[in-house]
Amino acid sequence: MKEYDVIVIGCGASGSIASIFASKKYQKILIIDKNSKPLKKLLVTGNGRCNLTNINVNSGFYNQDIDSYLSKFPVSKTLNFFKSIGLETYFDEEGRVYPITNSAKSVVDVLYNAMNKNKIEVTLDEEVIDILQKDNKYLIKTTKNEYFSQKVIIASGGKTLIDIISKFNIKIRKCSPSLVSLKTESTKNLSGTRLSPVVVKAINSQGQEKQECGEILFKDSGISGICIFNISTIFSRINEFKGSLCLDLLPNLSHEELYNLLIERKKLDVKVNKFFEGLFVNSIAYEILNKLKINENKSSLKLTDNELKSMIEIIKNFKFNVLDCYDNNQVFSGGVKLSELTENLEAKNTKGLYFCGEICDVDGECGGFNLQWAWTSGFIVGNNI
Repeated sequence: MKEYDVIVIGCGASGSIASIFASKKYQKILIIDKNSKPLKKLLVTGNGRCNLTNINVNSGFYNQDIDSYLSKFPVSKTLNFFKSIGLETYFDEEGRVYPITNSAKSVVDVLYNAMNKNKIEVTLDEEVIDILQKDNKYLIKTTKNEYFSQKVIIASGGKTLIDIISKFNIKIRKCSPSLVSLKTESTKNLSGTRLSPVVVKAINSQGQEKQECGEILFKDSGISGICIFNISTIFSRINEFKGSLCLDLLPNLSHEELYNLLIERKKLDVKVNKFFEGLFVNSIAYEILNKLKINENKSSLKLTDNELKSMIEIIKNFKFNVLDCYDNNQVFSGGVKLSELTENLEAKNTKGLYFCGEICDVDGECGGFNLQWAWTSGFIVGNNI
């Protein structure tokens, strides 16, 4: 049975950086990962480009105040670290940071090179099935082997290992999909339609509200897009995907401006079923008309003031009920509560057991914020273990 100084469970973003910093102090480090490739999830982030952080990072983009952690390894240190291992980066107008190659593989390559350089051992296709304390050490049982280690870093994502962690009497907030598409009543007639910009206001079952502006994409029975991903946090953080969405289809026009525009469009002298052509794509135009229940053969010249106001109400308040979420979540909300951990992310009641990345009860919005938590928490653990 092999014995190590440190065993890291999970070869993702946080696990890799934790191992690199831990290697400055420890010689025998092993990373165990159930996937067939290291840093597999990182390859698909940012649509394959890897949005590795955001220059605007602060606690306002997360589910709780984590500024005390972020200050230990802020964006500036993250970028310096990646530059030191060979990655060149740039940021866009919204502060999102990408590798200059626009390829997530570049991020994976430099991290894996750094792990190899520091003689960090990685074993893949091997899943941890139990962790036990034995003679002041940890026994890690996997689907293939058993290992001993002085210290353990759990850097697995989402719901992984939650049952095992619970054995150590560590409080965990229930995990729920986050940054995810939302299921609504049928939107089949709108499927494939993209709209931008749209202002989306969400209300969850507890009456909490959240508003986002951006692009949305209709699916057969729901709505997707970065705007919706960020909105989804209002549901995931209470572990219930029930509530409503209200879309403003023309957010750049006030009610008065839209009214004046519709008054002008009356002069087009077309049938009502052609009234919105040139203002909305056909699928949206038809859906508005369906909600209006106006005779489609009626001339636009004969539209009444009340009918125009009804149009405005629908356009500025295009409503859907939230029924559930899809399975395409980018992260999970929930995990090990920070109150259970020291400032160095070590379990308060279990010495030598550390946590970093998505397994912690920290989740952020789209835009590089979740990866920044991975780099920050990985550094904190690796540097202080």
